[in-house]
Amino acid sequence: MVKSKNYADVTGAGVSDTLSEMTMSVPLVNYLVSKREMWSTFGKMNSHLYRKRLMDKMKTKKLAPESMLMVWAMASVIKSQPRIIQAMDDTPEPERFAKPEVWFAVKDFFQTECTQYVSASKKNKKFPVVNIPTTMPGLDILFFCLTTENEERTIENLKIRPTFSQMFLQADVQTVAKEGYTIFWNSIIKGTRNEDKVEKPEMREEYYRNSEADKYVLLSLDPKAKIIPFPMTLVDKGYSREEVETYLRIFDTYASAPT
Repeated sequence: MVKSKNYADVTGAGVSDTLSEMTMSVPLVNYLVSKREMWSTFGKMNSHLYRKRLMDKMKTKKLAPESMLMVWAMASVIKSQPRIIQAMDDTPEPERFAKPEVWFAVKDFFQTECTQYVSASKKNKKFPVVNIPTTMPGLDILFFCLTTENEERTIENLKIRPTFSQMFLQADVQTVAKEGYTIFWNSIIKGTRNEDKVEKPEMREEYYRNSEADKYVLLSLDPKAKIIPFPMTLVDKGYSREEVETYLRIFDTYASAPT
């Protein structure tokens, strides 16, 4: 009678015997080695890894800084890839706020390098527009402030922007951000037009924890419209509620663009 192997043997003898019968094929070795970059991010994409992927695509397309900034602006304000392309097509030439080479480079980037949903990007290898704001959450909030009327620029309205939870906030303010994150996913996003959806849109604690761990800084503009970080007093604790309120109010003076 053949004695069965004890695979639970603490010495590993049973497993060792089995391993001694195995030989790894050359194709398998080559596959594992050739996909090292993919394995390094497999199953753990966060805003920083998404940003690298987006920036790599921007560099490949040789986008100038002005074009890159415009990509973030369009994704933050309009949000939808088809609507962005349509808006750029429909904007009369005198109303285009960028040079032709910038305008059409941005339009081409959205057409050729972007898709709307994460699930689609897994198939077509394009970048999901829904994830562009989260790669630069400080910019997303800056665009929110520039496009929102003074009386509507409040923490109550800011908190339902998911990127707010990615900011470096003191504990009590992060609690407010989580409230907004929950409202966004459970009440505002009631469904999706994503035909290839794999899960119901809802508040997911593990996703929120990824956002909370980011700790980005708020961004503002200097008198020449250069993008600069908004300072915090307690650099080891994050922005206080008072500091966030102050930040929101600096945009009250922007009746027109800085000169």
